[in-house]
Amino acid sequence: MTSGEGGMIVTADDEIARKAKLLRNQGMEVRYQNEIVGFNNRMTDIHAAIGRVQLAKLRERTTRRQENASFLNENLSSVTTPVKSRDVDHVFHQYTIKSESRDRLSDHLTQSNIGNGVYYPIPVHQLPSFGKEINLPNTKVVAEQALSIPVHPLLTQEELHTIVEVINEWH
Repeated sequence: MTSGEGGMIVTADDEIARKAKLLRNQGMEVRYQNEIVGFNNRMTDIHAAIGRVQLAKLRERTTRRQENASFLNENLSSVTTPVKSRDVDHVFHQYTIKSESRDRLSDHLTQSNIGNGVYYPIPVHQLPSFGKEINLPNTKVVAEQALSIPVHPLLTQEELHTIVEVINEWH
């Protein structure tokens, strides 16, 4: 589901402009280098109207994502798949697997024309906005192994089978 993004602030003050840009873009001027805790505040009225129309599709698309995730969970045998809590309904905005060979698997998926992405390569506690020097070795391992693969509602059964086949045969 999408509604787009947008918005406007007008100022002649460079510091206010910089702070507004950080706040609207999740605290980042440079990707993955959060200077402050920011937000994603970029919606216009037009985008809100688009979002209202998209709401009618939400239930159907969520169900399809959940079905796709269930298929992947049941059929991916060579990687660690998401654990679904019994008392929570996950909508699977992303479907993130873990692989000790994450970067090589990512390259293989890309060569096989299967979209994939590393969305959070830097653990939150290591971002400049948090400014803490703490040792979280498990968090570091997860950040190094996490890879998101397609789960979107428009995937066909053939595409799901291909994703499973390519990952299971590679590992």
